[in-house]
Amino acid sequence: MGTEYTWAFDRSFLVFLAIAFVSLAIAAKLKSMIPMPLIYGVIFAIGFGTGVLPKDMLLSANMIAVGTIAFNVLVIHSGTMINLKMLKAKKKESLLCIIASLVLVVIVGFGLTPILGKGLAFLAPGSVIGGGASCAIASRWVLDKNPAISVFPWLVFMFQGLFSVPVVTWALKREGKALSQEFRARNSQGGNQGAPEGAGNIPPMIGPGCPGNGKSPAAGQAGKVPFCERIPAKYKNTAYFLGIIMIVTVINNLLHGTVLAGLNINPNITALLFGLILGSLGFMDKAPLFKADAYGLLLLGLMGLMANTIANCPWQGLVAFIPPLLIVFVISTIVLVLCGIVGAKVCGFRAERGIVLTMNCMMGFPVNDMLTNNAAAAGESEAEKGYIKSQVGPLLGIGTMLISNAVSVLIVSIMVIFV
Repeated sequence: MGTEYTWAFDRSFLVFLAIAFVSLAIAAKLKSMIPMPLIYGVIFAIGFGTGVLPKDMLLSANMIAVGTIAFNVLVIHSGTMINLKMLKAKKKESLLCIIASLVLVVIVGFGLTPILGKGLAFLAPGSVIGGGASCAIASRWVLDKNPAISVFPWLVFMFQGLFSVPVVTWALKREGKALSQEFRARNSQGGNQGAPEGAGNIPPMIGPGCPGNGKSPAAGQAGKVPFCERIPAKYKNTAYFLGIIMIVTVINNLLHGTVLAGLNINPNITALLFGLILGSLGFMDKAPLFKADAYGLLLLGLMGLMANTIANCPWQGLVAFIPPLLIVFVISTIVLVLCGIVGAKVCGFRAERGIVLTMNCMMGFPVNDMLTNNAAAAGESEAEKGYIKSQVGPLLGIGTMLISNAVSVLIVSIMVIFV
């Protein structure tokens, strides 16, 4: 006999989708000044708190199962998206983002321990600069150790955009104006459409349209064709892409059950490295989940995990986390802005550019894609808009690709061991 739920599957799934749609629509209307995860989380918190939504709703909707799949495949997917060529070409910017992340770990993770306690302080840095996958890792890893704080990473995820989007929007507006002036000055001097040498050669790797959604970076170049490009496109369907990721997942888990057993290495660290190595060597396609047409559903699965965690925390507990959240985000914002300003001075570029780099680590795709387009809208011509995008896109891409998708996973995976 099956499990009895308060609502049937169809009703639960429909209500879940409706809440997700409304949250996305409101966030889009408000240009993400109030982030979608915050709207989504508040709706569910109110629904569960008032009893309007049954607490077993996500189980009934089977979104926990989808979230479990997402939890197992997103880290490897993120690893494949790391573009080493882009990072090498933008080494100053990449190094600044990494240093800012490490400073955040020291000041927030260790510095706030006396104030917030070791649990919350250690969960905070990786969650602040991480996406849904990082927050899911943090939440699920501490669920058995300290279930009372398992909702905290998701609350951090909810509030990220509330602090990062206004700052990045302001910095991008100023950076966009400066880039427009550069473009017009070069044109007035008879330059090549205002684009400096090499502009536009480094694409913005910030979303489904990023490099690697077509052929591997090595494809088409002189030399050996990558292994993943030898497989005919007609065989590369959803089952293929998900199956390849799951093969790597199984191998990763086998390693942790045998040769790596007892070393206390978080499996997500090796999963990320597997994705990076196999993607870079051409054994796996870049960004496989985008090609599998499964990314959107898996993100909904992560959101289902988030809602289910909220359902298991009383509203009084959620409210009690507000002061720690404010402390974490105020300190984190100050740290990242200062790192951006100081780093920009050291690296020799505008302070606004440094702030965009470091604060975008707290935001990620798809919001930064929207902000890139908003910044480019300041251009008077298509050429000028293209120039602004060619300069701004990689800045935002570094934060998403390197920090939100990779460094944050490493930070979370290491620090949760000691929570």
